[in-house]
Amino acid sequence: MAVKKTKKVSDDTTRIRVTEDRINDAESIDISFVEGNKDKINKEKILKEKKDHSFLYGIVKTLVLFLIVAVLFVFAFMYARDNNLLENVFHIKPQVKVQVKEKEVKTMDYNYLFIGDYHTEGLEFEEFYKPYVKVSNNDYTTSDILDDLRSNIYIYNPTDVFIELGSNDLTDEDSISEMISNLKRIVRGIQNNRSMATIYVESLYPINDTLEEFNSTLSIETIKKANKEIQSICKDLDVNYIDMYKELSEDDLLKEDYTDDGIKLNNEGYKKLFKVINRYIEDERD
Repeated sequence: MAVKKTKKVSDDTTRIRVTEDRINDAESIDISFVEGNKDKINKEKILKEKKDHSFLYGIVKTLVLFLIVAVLFVFAFMYARDNNLLENVFHIKPQVKVQVKEKEVKTMDYNYLFIGDYHTEGLEFEEFYKPYVKVSNNDYTTSDILDDLRSNIYIYNPTDVFIELGSNDLTDEDSISEMISNLKRIVRGIQNNRSMATIYVESLYPINDTLEEFNSTLSIETIKKANKEIQSICKDLDVNYIDMYKELSEDDLLKEDYTDDGIKLNNEGYKKLFKVINRYIEDERD
């Protein structure tokens, strides 16, 4: 009987079983037995880990340095600000904080300005205990005031302006449009240059042509027509309209108690005028 011999396999060699399933599966083959291959793989792994760690360390180092610089800059800026270095070196003025007391309220003194023709010229202010300026003349027209708004109005810096003009403009009905145009320009000039001022525009005063002393070219019809236009521009320009015609008239005529010649006011007329003006002033102050 023949004895079957068994081939001896060296301990230094590893048998690799190759089958149809593994013949192309190179990645699954263990080649770690190749001399020096393990050391090479470990070195590459260590180098890769060191490289990754160096990159992360660089980022952290940069962030820390940036934070330190930012903190130092903030402290340096605060020091420079507190010691006025910014103002001296960079000409930057420090911000000044102003403390205002809660109950401390600063108010502007009232300054009243009265502009007008013969009606305003005859107005006395003996019982008017408030600061005021009167710019008036018997012959003033709207054009006279409009010619120099600065000298007639702006320089007084009024808080309240009472405008009584127009009677001297009305030599005939055709002059109404020019008078209205001038009034608009006067009001707009005040609004643009003294915007805080409160403006009052008075209507034309009534007349009484039934009196023997009456001597004027004015007519009731012209005055009433002009007053409608004045009221309209006051509404358009958002200023106060004072209907003196209504306050001083009776049956569409200047009340006889208020005049001696049918045109100008007498003492009783001015007393009534003062009451009307004070009423508007007191209403505004309330």
